[in-house]
Amino acid sequence: MSARTDQLEALGLLAAHEAAMADFYSALAARFPERTDLFSTLASAERDHARRITDFAALVSAGTVRVDPGRFPAAALFASLDYIREEVGRAEAPGMTLSEALFVAHELEETLIESRYYEVVEGDSAELKELVERLSRELAEHRAVLERAREEADL
Repeated sequence: MSARTDQLEALGLLAAHEAAMADFYSALAARFPERTDLFSTLASAERDHARRITDFAALVSAGTVRVDPGRFPAAALFASLDYIREEVGRAEAPGMTLSEALFVAHELEETLIESRYYEVVEGDSAELKELVERLSRELAEHRAVLERAREEADL
């Protein structure tokens, strides 16, 4: 397998991770109608992140951006995806409380994969640097929003 193929596969896994996060937040929006705004906003942002990561593929194909496929081993990404999918199932089944949902959401945003995945991309283009900074800023905003929601719920 070529280095470029490995790079594109790594991006695909990262995009799948973001899409799974969007599915989790969508499930929480359906489960907790009183917090639909919060969870729908987060789901939309995660879908946008998945799209942006997918857009990196064009830059990788053009050779202007390099991805370090070893930055997040595939096994770790698959394990994280499995965990997120389990949490989607829990959110769709009866029993998950808002307290649990906010805790899990916050913990997912705090994971190494979620909070530092953008470090997988290397390059000098101004477009890339702006995109990485924006993703980083949005991840920090997600954590802050979830922290406030947990405080409001007295968790």
